[in-house]
Amino acid sequence: MQLQDNEQQLLDLLKINSRMSAAELGRQLGLARSTIHMMLTRLEEKAIDSYTVKLKSNASENQSICYVLITRDPKKAEEIEEKMHKIAEVDKLVTVAGLYDFIALVRTGGNQHMDRVLTEIAMMDGIIKTESHIILSEKFSRGL
Repeated sequence: MQLQDNEQQLLDLLKINSRMSAAELGRQLGLARSTIHMMLTRLEEKAIDSYTVKLKSNASENQSICYVLITRDPKKAEEIEEKMHKIAEVDKLVTVAGLYDFIALVRTGGNQHMDRVLTEIAMMDGIIKTESHIILSEKFSRGL
């Protein structure tokens, strides 16, 4: 999908702060507010999947976040995807090239809860191996 320069600039601003008003976006891009609204409508049709909420760091102080690298039986891939989708703590599941097949992003209310979720994933039929990397601190995120 090819974006125009001003569409890409708008997306870049939204990645930094998706709550910025259309008027402020227009000021920063040198465009009318009505133009920004039209661009947003087009981008929502072709590029923007969703808007999300990012909690303030103090709202998630007791939260544990972990990347889980997963090796799986190729014959069980679809079944594993379905089961992982049903685990509310799994925020994201992606396929990757390399030594592992999937990487899951898991968020829980603390380390004991994380331990239970990681055990549930590791014990899933078709999972051959998992490797967990608990996030100690987040330096920045663009919500990607």
